[in-house]
Amino acid sequence: MPIPVTILTGFLGAGKTSLLNQLIANYPEKKFAIIENEFGEVPIDGDLVIGASDAIFELANGCICCSLNGELVETLEKLLDSGKSFDHLIIETTGMAEPDAVAAAFVSDPGIQSAFQLDGTICLVDAVSVQETLAEREEAVKQITFADHIVINKSDDVQPHYLEALQSNLREMNPLADISLANYGHTKAALLSLHAYETGPLEQRIKTVVPDSHSHGHEHGHHHHHSDVTAHSFTFEPAFDLLAFIHWSKVLLMIQGKNIYRIKGILNVGKEVSKMVFQSVRTQSAFTRAGDWPEDEPRLSRIVIIGKGLKREALEKALRSCLQKG
Repeated sequence: MPIPVTILTGFLGAGKTSLLNQLIANYPEKKFAIIENEFGEVPIDGDLVIGASDAIFELANGCICCSLNGELVETLEKLLDSGKSFDHLIIETTGMAEPDAVAAAFVSDPGIQSAFQLDGTICLVDAVSVQETLAEREEAVKQITFADHIVINKSDDVQPHYLEALQSNLREMNPLADISLANYGHTKAALLSLHAYETGPLEQRIKTVVPDSHSHGHEHGHHHHHSDVTAHSFTFEPAFDLLAFIHWSKVLLMIQGKNIYRIKGILNVGKEVSKMVFQSVRTQSAFTRAGDWPEDEPRLSRIVIIGKGLKREALEKALRSCLQKG
């Protein structure tokens, strides 16, 4: 069984270390491995079991910890070769890091995929300062749009009406993510079993975002003065031509990859009896089969594209050109 991986991201000061310690405390039966993008705040109080040259430390609670210096893939190989057993890997990225770069390794490298399975990305935002951060920092926008679960920390420190407005703002930026509230890292949400990349939960999520009624394509999204990030959702009744779709998505990600943060979709493809799930991470993309279409369910393709400065009409036109002719 591949080891589940959680990516923990969020801006400096959002409270990632408190949340990390809280997660470890909540699951005493699990042995965690933690990859830290920056050492500094990490409470390493355990004995150094391995020479520091390997940068793998065992903590007093049995968790193991190592710093990410160099390539992620090399660090993962080191962890696997360390001879230490662990049940869950948490990668805590720096406040400046873009989580899609970390996720890409798990989507694109077959060796990594056989040992690890991405469970999901958690983005921690500070209720008090997130609006300011979003206005000033492009990376913060990327962290939110890439997340599978957004935790609003310090939620008791703001007014209820502000909190509601913040939640709806975050939903507009990323309708694919769940949102939960926390105070100083304390949350009851089941953050370590998001199953964000598994076809069943993914399909449910897409169906929630793109209901049946939008059969002629519908736009979710909002233009804020600080970011032109929108989530566009589409539905199509005719079947897609698989090769045309693959070609279009590869070209799109190659040319506009910087501005496309996420694509997720369930496609009805030509003669296929199964649903095809498509998702992209950076310039990488993957198709997986997700069970057969039930006889009583309309074979609707649903696609959500989140990105910056994307023109809805152009996307819709391109998608239509990938539909089967005749």
